[in-house]
Amino acid sequence: MALYKIADFIIDIQNRFGYIEKQCAEYKYDGDGAADLTVKVTDAELEAERKIAGDGYSPGYLESICAYRQIAMKLPENDALLMHGATFELDGRGIIFIARSGVGKSTHTFAWKRLYGDKMTVVNGDKPIIRFFDGVPYAYGTPWAGKEGLQTNTSARLTDICILERGVDNKTVKVEPAEYLDRIMQQILHPADPVAALKTLELVDGLAQKCNFWNIKCNISDEAAIVSHDAIFGDQCEES
Repeated sequence: MALYKIADFIIDIQNRFGYIEKQCAEYKYDGDGAADLTVKVTDAELEAERKIAGDGYSPGYLESICAYRQIAMKLPENDALLMHGATFELDGRGIIFIARSGVGKSTHTFAWKRLYGDKMTVVNGDKPIIRFFDGVPYAYGTPWAGKEGLQTNTSARLTDICILERGVDNKTVKVEPAEYLDRIMQQILHPADPVAALKTLELVDGLAQKCNFWNIKCNISDEAAIVSHDAIFGDQCEES
């Protein structure tokens, strides 16, 4: 049995390969608390994932993907969800960039990092866990962080959700959550269980109530990061 503490959940991941142990080493839990969640990937799940991913991946990698999916499916009943986005903390604010594939959320994140350096902590570059405490959302780093592997074993109060779109000119406007809830739903893993699915909708509504929503039209320049930063932090806030 290997215990890991991820998003302040103690998780028993009963893995059979070495991949997860290396991937999750920073999150290893050596305390005496009982597991909140237990994960065990079956042969059938591995085979199904292999058919989806193809033959070029190791069993350990496939087990890792399946394990995180199992974790994600159990999150809503624990007031948490998995969101696809690049998340970081800067000056006390937790910010997540979400975008359709290929728009450039990683590029925009790297631009912010170049400009703001050590003041900025990348929480997770791809698939953070968002967990609610007393209705307040916090973004957590996890070992599952995309091809760049950008993550920190930390958390940040999630204050701003940014929907990125490509644009010739750089412009950031504050928007009403209802305008972009469909985009948010596209970036969340939805449980098949109807009770968990309903809970997920409640949690998304919680995000709409507690977070600022921004539409960022940007190119790949550092100016794009400056414009969005100044809008979010109040220097150039423009209402849509």
